[in-house]
Amino acid sequence: MSSVNQILIEKQGQVGIVNFQTEKLNVLSHALRADLYQAIQQLLADAEVESIVLAGLNKAFSAGADIAEFSAGTHLQFPSLHDLVHLLSDADKPVVAAISGTALGGGLELALACHHRVVHAKAQLALPEVHLGLLPGAAGTQLLPRYIGAEAALDAILTGKPLKLALLAETPLLDVLTDADAKQAAIEFAVTVQKAPHIKHITLELNDALVELLQAKRDAAGTKPQNVVQHAIINAVEAAVTLDFEQGFAKEQVLFQSLTTSSVSKSLRHAFFAEREAKNIPDLSADACAKNIEKVAVIGAGTMGSGIAICFLQAGFPVTLIEKQQEGLERGLSLIQKHFASQVAKGRLTEEKAQAIQANLSTSLEYSALAQVDLALEAVFEDWDVKTSVLKQMDQYLPPHAVLASNTSTLDLNVLAQQTSRPESVVGLHFFSPAQVMPLLEVIRTNTTDDSTLMTALEIGKRLRKVAVVAGVCDGFIGNRMLNEYLRIAGLLIDAGASPYQIDSALENWGMAMGPFRMCDMAGNDIGYLIRKQQLKLDPNKKFSGIADQLVEAKRLGQKTQKGWYDYSQGNRRGEHDAEVLAMIDVYRTERGIQVKNFSDEEIVARCIYALANEGFRLLEEGIALRQSDIDVVYLAGYGFPRWRGGPMFYATEQGLDNMIAAMQQFAQDPTTDASFWQVPDLLAQLAS
Repeated sequence: MSSVNQILIEKQGQVGIVNFQTEKLNVLSHALRADLYQAIQQLLADAEVESIVLAGLNKAFSAGADIAEFSAGTHLQFPSLHDLVHLLSDADKPVVAAISGTALGGGLELALACHHRVVHAKAQLALPEVHLGLLPGAAGTQLLPRYIGAEAALDAILTGKPLKLALLAETPLLDVLTDADAKQAAIEFAVTVQKAPHIKHITLELNDALVELLQAKRDAAGTKPQNVVQHAIINAVEAAVTLDFEQGFAKEQVLFQSLTTSSVSKSLRHAFFAEREAKNIPDLSADACAKNIEKVAVIGAGTMGSGIAICFLQAGFPVTLIEKQQEGLERGLSLIQKHFASQVAKGRLTEEKAQAIQANLSTSLEYSALAQVDLALEAVFEDWDVKTSVLKQMDQYLPPHAVLASNTSTLDLNVLAQQTSRPESVVGLHFFSPAQVMPLLEVIRTNTTDDSTLMTALEIGKRLRKVAVVAGVCDGFIGNRMLNEYLRIAGLLIDAGASPYQIDSALENWGMAMGPFRMCDMAGNDIGYLIRKQQLKLDPNKKFSGIADQLVEAKRLGQKTQKGWYDYSQGNRRGEHDAEVLAMIDVYRTERGIQVKNFSDEEIVARCIYALANEGFRLLEEGIALRQSDIDVVYLAGYGFPRWRGGPMFYATEQGLDNMIAAMQQFAQDPTTDASFWQVPDLLAQLAS
């Protein structure tokens, strides 16, 4: 073994084998690259060795480059991944990669630089750099097209999806596709190629079909700023076809470097690390551990409860669905059956698998069914009396070790927890609708939630394949509290002179999945109405636009009534602009004597996105959110915030916090907005200075 215990060199006859194994799935850190380089050089210099096998772990040949090094600038320290690629492809002895498990990104590029590849049939090969706003920067765009053709390589690199190995069995990518041990098969294969001639780099031909394909891909990528990555990938693959290997590799480098400094790649890499960091809770006691959860109950079989039950069923949990009346249960069962029928119809599940999953579901009208359950989650009507009654019954019937979870989004979970005899075992699991689709899960830690319960909730999030973020208790937690301010500021923009259609268009063109008013129409404008009434009870001086209330009073509730901010009566799912709404707004402004002004799309975006970030800084100041990056994760996973913008906190920081403060001070001068909201939080002022 080498000094850092990563490399083991062995020999079988005239085959030299480099085994490399690290705890972190063979991530190609500088230390591992240095050890690999030295080991390969040693075998190339060994006169007894006539061919070399490169073998990783069974579960990972290599999970790729160390992404942290891109930001630190250390990924080019000698030996860089490029140096390894040159060493392997220039080697005067045949080198065979033995690939089991995953070979991703730089790990696959390492294998592509070898002369031959022996691959386990269940291995996963992919170049997923596009998800980080990068292209494969260690000859991936040059080598993969040479092995599987430019069209298939372009598709693989643009999507980042794993290669379909069965379809590539006859290509130069795969010398052997095996169900047996890949390392042993590679050693046997290495014996057969010791004297075989080797073409160093296959030459590709540019033909008319390929010219058309490249142009079609460029047209599809268009001129949107987030598609800078796609254009770079297309240009790099084109270089593989039109230039020799060395020139193409140099071109790839120039394109890679330009992407590493782009705002798109910085944002996507931030999102990647933010999701990893959200799992780290800094103040958990070392001896706390998650409870073993085997059986789950969901109380409430409405749309949300049924969706949550589906999440648990799909993750393999036995689920008991509890309702107080048979009619409610049947409605919930119908929603669950409809979901699985649609999964079968779409080819995502076989009929047998869907039936097997649903066989894990039982129902009851009695709380006594909780006696054997490890975790119970209530998803009943958002009403204080209803929630407390349900929690008390859960507490009465659940075994002592069980966790009580609530899906509340507006009630004070600290006070709710005190209604039980085990406040330390109460936690919020705030799902987003539809629960079986939306990836975000806010895990709400009350003042009394113990570490074991919190760890259990995070483990549940992992098993459900949700993006889990820990938040403290406040009205709306992280996501909805920020959303309420975003919607409020958007509403006040209408008072001041913008139309709902201009606001939606500005934010959608900027990158939001849906503008605020289109989103309200989808959720139901009556929901926002109730939230505003609740907020005004807590703070009668809070400033709202009144036009949204008028819309609800006119029964324009959104998609469910065919009319809201938009008109859906013509069957257009995105809705048509509605002259009636614009007329209502005109009357509303005239009655209040509002002097309207014209807004640029840029100012609309700045007001709305800075409203999110400003409330985010208040959440951090109050300790509701642990980190800025956690807030970004909430918005990326739950609210349609464009991933290539990195999240509201990252975006504000990249724009310059002093610029954000200057903009907020400017907004506060507008008499139609809420000047008190635009006061700069102390934490923001500190960070800016």
